[in-house]
Amino acid sequence: MVRAGFNPGRRSRNIGTARQGHGQDNSLVIPDFAASYRTWNSRLNKHQVVRRSVGEQTITFFVEDNTGGCQHACSVDDVCHVLSHLPPADWEGLETIVLRQSTKKQRLLDKTWGRMFYFADLGDQRGRSITFGPAIFLEATDPIAKLNWSSSLDPDDQAELNRLKEDGHIIEKVGRRHVFQMTLASVRATQLYSTLLHEIGHWVDWLERVERPRDQGEDYDALYDAFFNRPKAEREAFAHRYADLARERLKQSGVIPFEPLSLIFSPKAPR
Repeated sequence: MVRAGFNPGRRSRNIGTARQGHGQDNSLVIPDFAASYRTWNSRLNKHQVVRRSVGEQTITFFVEDNTGGCQHACSVDDVCHVLSHLPPADWEGLETIVLRQSTKKQRLLDKTWGRMFYFADLGDQRGRSITFGPAIFLEATDPIAKLNWSSSLDPDDQAELNRLKEDGHIIEKVGRRHVFQMTLASVRATQLYSTLLHEIGHWVDWLERVERPRDQGEDYDALYDAFFNRPKAEREAFAHRYADLARERLKQSGVIPFEPLSLIFSPKAPR
């Protein structure tokens, strides 16, 4: 039998596979998403602008149209109601809230109820800046979608799981996964009574460690570096404590839970 000639392609079974890097240039990544949670640059999708006064502060809401079967679980009135029962000093300077509609790719790769950015540069579809500054984002969700968590949870994840059960999410353990069945009502409860409070907790942390010391004459750059040099777990723990205390206080005073105060503002039919 005559042996085939030398074939260099047979020298490595990794050729043409992900181990060799094949396809990495085509990896599913979110474009234009800042690597740091500190800043975010984004062009807003088609949206409505709503301005509301809560106490002595005015808040601008950007409500993006829904796509892909998603809906905004919270209305502008709902968010304003919660804010009106928090100390104004806790959210002073926080003047922008986005009810955001993410893309299918973003929902696949970056599932989240919401987030806060200390420096959000929001622009229109032509790239012109609309506003720059701190902003809270509450994400539209697909109410019939299911979430999956690993059954191996650390204490913080287990505490979060308990909060989600309290919000009304149906959670079952299937094999090695926790499977969430969401409803629009359970998502609304999570975003209003947990996510919104948690993100305000991050802002309180920023006010106390950066903004107010700077107003007293301390060096901003040093304060900024010290703030972000802290471990992420420490910053998250502060926000969790704030949210837990605020949530309990609002529950004790009868503020939450509450029924929706208005229809979701100008939702667009899924397409």
